[in-house]
Amino acid sequence: MSLTSLPDECFTGVLFFLDNKSLYKCLFVNRYYCKLSIPLIWRDPFILPTPRQFSLINTLISCLNDDEISSLIPCAINFNNRTPLFKYGKFIRKIDHDYCVRHIISWLNSSSRRSYGRVPTDVSRYQDCRIRKLVNVIYHMIMREGSNIQEFVVIVNWNNFIDLPNFSTFSSFKPGIMNLKSLDIEAYLDLINDSTIYKNTIEFLSKVSRLCNSIINCELCFSRLDNALTNTFLDIIKLQPLERILIDTENYSVNFRPLERILNDNENHSEMENIEKILYALEFRSKTLNELSFRNMDFQIIGLSFLSKLEKLERLEFLECRGFVSKNYDTLSKKGFHLKELKLWHEEEFFYNTRVFNGFGSTLKIMEEIINSLCNESLYKLSLNIIAPETIKAVKESCPNLSFLHIKIFSEQDLDSMITLICEISSLKFLKIEIDHEYYASQLVKTLEYKIIDNSKITLLIVF
Repeated sequence: MSLTSLPDECFTGVLFFLDNKSLYKCLFVNRYYCKLSIPLIWRDPFILPTPRQFSLINTLISCLNDDEISSLIPCAINFNNRTPLFKYGKFIRKIDHDYCVRHIISWLNSSSRRSYGRVPTDVSRYQDCRIRKLVNVIYHMIMREGSNIQEFVVIVNWNNFIDLPNFSTFSSFKPGIMNLKSLDIEAYLDLINDSTIYKNTIEFLSKVSRLCNSIINCELCFSRLDNALTNTFLDIIKLQPLERILIDTENYSVNFRPLERILNDNENHSEMENIEKILYALEFRSKTLNELSFRNMDFQIIGLSFLSKLEKLERLEFLECRGFVSKNYDTLSKKGFHLKELKLWHEEEFFYNTRVFNGFGSTLKIMEEIINSLCNESLYKLSLNIIAPETIKAVKESCPNLSFLHIKIFSEQDLDSMITLICEISSLKFLKIEIDHEYYASQLVKTLEYKIIDNSKITLLIVF
């Protein structure tokens, strides 16, 4: 049977596994290959632009209708009004707003070079009304052509942020974003204080959870958490059937501060309360949430009892977090978790700075408690960067079926005793060891030579 005699769905399934470079070659095989390759190439067009990459915006502009073109006339934008071969906007499934804006700016820069032989300054580029106009018409065209958007990324992290189009652009066309599966919100500026600049973005965030009903993946990243943004996050958590959530407090104003300073600062204490509201709202996802990740979080005054409500949770990650205290795990020890994967990656500056290992201090005992509380026979994959004989013993006792272990070892630590204990984990099949310095590798290999290398049941990977 030839490939062309397969149903389109089957052949598309074959092409799905090709990279873009291979898919582009398929365009020149014949019309049939071209017809099935184009939708795959255009699923995610807004990637990080490279120099002289202007064809994307040229192609999108060629898809504009008369009304959309007319709206650009006051901006004196020069472009070739050629007829497109396909309705490219219809095939788009992912929009990264930041990358979309960058592509437009690159295209305008190219136009300026061709027209004037010079490039505008950074300030004039982002204040240029043509950018906003092009953003509006490109979004409008994508929605008008019937795109079924599955993923949306909006990052507000620069003072020259270009606002989203009016929310009616998203709500007036079907399916548009109605079937959205993944939403990534990154807000690193104060949206409320700059409500004029971010008016449409604020409206989008406040209404997206009402328009969509099938978001299963959500990333919530922020540096300040006011009440409006909190309510947006709460609506998403309560109204969407989320299966995976990442909460990232990167550059958060109260992160990594002494507890007494947080408690005495009313504004920051209020923001911590907003974080707690979000965490405890996760109870609404007790029947759906499968994966939960925290990044850059300080748990000094945040309890973790909400975890006991998440019945379906199988994967839990703490990435560069700190502030863990024993009282947070009293209630957890009584709950039978069913985690399959756990990552406990403590913020390293707490015990390792200027390339000097300062010891784990009281955090070591707390990590033991966390392991004993969260781990049991269901766990098969574990990642730890607080490694000592005490934590390894806890792993051995609490994780009888552990098959994958990822650890980080610092150069001042005693290897021999720890490697011996790790080898006693009878179920272990794969060991990934991360080290802080390349020169430490020879000592590590020498230690492993008699412990693991001769143990054929364990696959070993060492990374620097």
